[in-house]
Amino acid sequence: MEKPLRQLPLGVEPWMRGVLLLAGAYNVGWGAFIYYFPASFYQWITETSVVPPGLIKWQGAGVLLFGAAYIVVALYPQRFWWVVPLGILSKIFGAIGFYLLFIQPTLTDSYLFHLIMNDLLWLIPLTIIFIRMIQVRKQRSHEATA
Repeated sequence: MEKPLRQLPLGVEPWMRGVLLLAGAYNVGWGAFIYYFPASFYQWITETSVVPPGLIKWQGAGVLLFGAAYIVVALYPQRFWWVVPLGILSKIFGAIGFYLLFIQPTLTDSYLFHLIMNDLLWLIPLTIIFIRMIQVRKQRSHEATA
């Protein structure tokens, strides 16, 4: 006899969980690469052979941390829903900060690729998931007061 699949919390659709798990795995991998190989990352992004600033390693740690957080949200969306808007803000402010601190004088194709793949691309599904989370929270709030 088959066991029924574990039910997702109300309002959490399977694709949302899949996107969050994918975002988690992607960010853990990318963050680990930046953290353990900051010189390779910085040389690729700037297209120079300049020694990377120490801050680059911390960027990798931050990306790695958010990757782990996305996995936790995928598993416990009702409890850790607030990580998604923080992830959205980190994508926006991380891209702006990286540009202002490191890239502004030399905008490269590699940086634009990095910006699209690591920040802009993830903004769309994370924002859709966050909007859905807000809708579910409002719905529950109305049901609790009724």
